[in-house]
Order: sequence, then C-alpha cells, then structure tokens
Amino acid sequence: MVKIYPQSVVGRYRTIKNRANIVLLLFYFLTPWLRWYRDENAPSQAILIDLPTRRAYFFNIEIWPEEIFYIMTILIIAAFGLFLFTSILGRIWCGYTCPHTVFVDLFIKVETFFQGSRNSRIALDKMPMNSSKLVKKLLTHLVWGGLSFLFAFGWICYFYDAPSFCHDLFLGRLDTAPRSWLFGLTFTTYILAGLMREKVCTHICPYGRFQPAMLDNDSLTVTYHSWRGEPRLQKILNKNSKLKNFGDCVDCYRCVAVCPMGIDIRDGLQMQCIGCGLCIDACDSVMSKLNQPLGLISYSSINLTEKLKKGLKAQVKLIRPKTVLYTLLILIAATIILKNLLDKSIFVLSIERERGPLFTTLPDGDIRNTYNVYIANKALKVKDICLEIRGVTNALIKGNMMHMGNTYQKKLCFPIEADSENRFKVFIKTKLDISVDSEKKIYLYCSRY
Repeated sequence: MVKIYPQSVVGRYRTIKNRANIVLLLFYFLTPWLRWYRDENAPSQAILIDLPTRRAYFFNIEIWPEEIFYIMTILIIAAFGLFLFTSILGRIWCGYTCPHTVFVDLFIKVETFFQGSRNSRIALDKMPMNSSKLVKKLLTHLVWGGLSFLFAFGWICYFYDAPSFCHDLFLGRLDTAPRSWLFGLTFTTYILAGLMREKVCTHICPYGRFQPAMLDNDSLTVTYHSWRGEPRLQKILNKNSKLKNFGDCVDCYRCVAVCPMGIDIRDGLQMQCIGCGLCIDACDSVMSKLNQPLGLISYSSINLTEKLKKGLKAQVKLIRPKTVLYTLLILIAATIILKNLLDKSIFVLSIERERGPLFTTLPDGDIRNTYNVYIANKALKVKDICLEIRGVTNALIKGNMMHMGNTYQKKLCFPIEADSENRFKVFIKTKLDISVDSEKKIYLYCSRY
C-alpha cells in the first residue's frame, strides 16, 4: 500500500477543523466526568451506560432494557440528521466530526512534530535505519500508543463510573471484561488511526460508497472549477512557452499534497473525498500569492458551478424536497420520543397466570390459582404496594417471598426496593362455590403509596 504524507496547511478551513477537533476531544474525554446527583441508590455520573444493571443514564433520564426504543429513536434521528447534512453540505461529517478523522488528524500532528514536514517524512522513510530515525519513529509510535490508550480509557468511562474506573485501573483491580476492552480498543485505535488511516474510509467505512444516493445537484461538495482553472499553465508551457491563454491553475499540486486522502480534487468528485476543505486552503494560498481571485477550489454544487460559469448570481439552495422530508422525519421522531419521555411510567406491573391446570384443588376443598408477577420500580425511592383480589368474595392471597409472610390474607402488602425489578409468584385461593360481583369481573388490584 502506498503511504500518504499529508502536508501541513494554514487557512480558514484548517482553523475550523482545529477548533472542531478541540471541542470534540474535550467533549469526548470530559463528559464521563460530569456529575449528576440522583439518589444514593443510583450512580452520580451524568451519562452512563451501566451494563451490569442494564440501565442507561442521561442526566435526568433513566432508560431500562424494555425502553430500548428510546435509543433506537435517537439513532434514527442521528441517521436522518446525517442524511440532511449530507444532502446540503456533502460529507461535512467525515471531514470535521467523524471520530476516525479527528484521531487520524491528531496522529498526523504527532507524526509531524517528531518527524518534520512532508518532505522530511518522505526522506526519513527512504533512508536506511539509523539512530536518529529509530528515535523519531519510536517516539512517534509511543505517543500514538498513549493516545490510543487514552481513547480506549475515555470510551470505557461511558460504561464504567469514571472515578471508580480510574481508581481500579491504577490499583490494578480491573475485572477481565474492562481490562480486555481497554487493551483491545487501544490496539484497534493504534492500527486504524495510526497505520491504516485513510484506508479505513476507503475500504471499511461504507458511507463514502452510498453518499451519491444522498447528493443532488444542489449539494455542496469540494469542487475544482475547471472552467476557470483549465487549461493549466504547466501543460501549456510544456507544449509552447509562447502561448499566454491559460487558466488560473498553475499545476503546483499543493491541493494534492495537503489532502489526507491523497486524491487530486481536479479529477472531479471522488468517493475518497471527505470534504475537509484543506485543498481549498492550499489553493487559496497559491492564488493570493499570484494575485488571482480566490475560490478556484471551493464548496460548490453542480447548479451553483453552472451559474458561476455563466457569470450569473448564484445562491445556495437549502430548501428542497429532500431536505424538507428529512427535516420532517427528524421532527416526527423527536416528537415521538419527547411524548414518550413525558408520559414515561416509573412503575410497571405485569401479571400472568402460570401454565398448568385451570385451578388446583387443595386438601381442605378450596381451589387455588398461581400467578407470576413482575413489578419494576423505576423510582429512586422505596415504594410500598398492596395486592388484593376484587370481584370475588372470600378470596385470600399470599406470596412466595420471605418478606411477604407465609399465610393467606385478604391484602398482601410489601415494599419494593428503589430502582429494582422483582419477579415472584402469588397464590390466590377461594372456595369452590364462589360468588362473583354483579359486574362479573374478577381482577387482581394493585395499590401503591
């Protein structure tokens, strides 16, 4: 595989990319350390996916396993949001906010710091191994390994209380699962961000392959304006140095040198292009030195380019059937999840009759039914509940838990622990010759206080 050596560049989009990287890295590493007081029975981490207890905490929201549709709806909103931004701004996600892009950019900065500029790195790789090369390579890979470890540490902190994880890590008390994830993620991050880099985007990530389905003639992508740049100066000078009719492109290959994907944007829109805009900064720096108008390479759409080519006034068209549809779908999904959150119940009760005979006849002549009861108390406080039979006279009830007692009674009262799931059996007995109320309804009634 051919290694790509991206050249450093300074410009507007490089600055935006740097600031986006800082914000995203701070968000990623600091979010698990945010505290959110709930109750002594619940974790105090603001955002936590607690796998042992099968809970997900997002500030004041607690998601239980049966509420997985909340997460699915959030993923649907994120997907349509990605489609919306792609239809308007092309692969803006890939160029500025994709975690892989952010860490690859960070790894390249480390490589540049220890090994020098693009030309220095190329020369270093071509020279035979010596002490200077060994030190530079070793330092680069050690820092890469450290950054990979930090990424893995930050990721696990979303599934493990961050202070506790840090404490257990330094004391060597980690269980097998978090330790395996820590070293596994460290290894994969080192391989993907340090060694494979752009090959992940080209050969592993499917986004670049299905992005044409989301683009249209009004989608903004990184575009080389061939109508202005062609014919290139170098091509004409090679054929006839006396000709003066040439385009603005001087064929300096700066746009290719700075591209982290190693493509030539002058060949048109390509699957490998992640829309980072670094080639725009490189081209603008050359155009400014030549006193030529900027924007030979810019974010543009097919329709926008055609209008600029004809000298017409051009505007970005944001409101289109596709963008309106994506926006409506996002609003519908957001409304659904908001309504469900507002109507979210903190108490769940499910009762099912145990499989078997319709009833069991006891030695004293009474009949008995057995029911499986599931009660979930999603509140952060203990709840006292009572189960009683309504609609039939002389019915008695008892449970099979120790704290429920071992005698039949008219009303079964017991506490339900905070933030807990409870499964137990209840036995209901009555006389064979029962009398039912006038409404002909028999039901198990639950009251809580």
